[in-house]
Amino acid sequence: MTLRRLAPWIFVAILVIGVFAWNFYFDREPRIDKDGRGIAVQDGDSFVIQQTTIRLDGIDAPEIKQNCYSADGSIWRCGPEARNQLLKMLRKGDVKCEPRAKDRYGRTIAKCSARDIPDIAEAMVRQGWAINAAHVGEGKYAAAEEEAKNAKRGLWQGKFDRPTVYRLQHPREEKK
Repeated sequence: MTLRRLAPWIFVAILVIGVFAWNFYFDREPRIDKDGRGIAVQDGDSFVIQQTTIRLDGIDAPEIKQNCYSADGSIWRCGPEARNQLLKMLRKGDVKCEPRAKDRYGRTIAKCSARDIPDIAEAMVRQGWAINAAHVGEGKYAAAEEEAKNAKRGLWQGKFDRPTVYRLQHPREEKK
């Protein structure tokens, strides 16, 4: 086949690859809220806003590479899904965070809100995409967690390792 005959197919292939790359890139890039602040979601309980890494206070969400099990035993990617649910909440705009402390990684622990969501952390737990970070039955989001668990929402639709257990089983490699 000559190059002249292949040219249209090469163009189509480049176009298709470009569309997939565009969608992949822009699904993970910072989002801009009403005030023009860029927001990049890292996982289901942390994001970057105005160059500050925020960790939502009082919750723990699955790690980005974490999988869970549905009621029928099938595996699903709960880490990315929790991240996507947080992204949806932040896309509502008007994101405001009240800093509480710094964690050992230098992240700002904060209570955050968005348009129509007075407490994003509570909403994540109530919808089943994060768990109450305190011991079982304790903490400010215990009632929200119990509600999600009873309704089998999000993570509670099947079985999952608590994020703390997952992190112990899958330690991060230290950057050199």
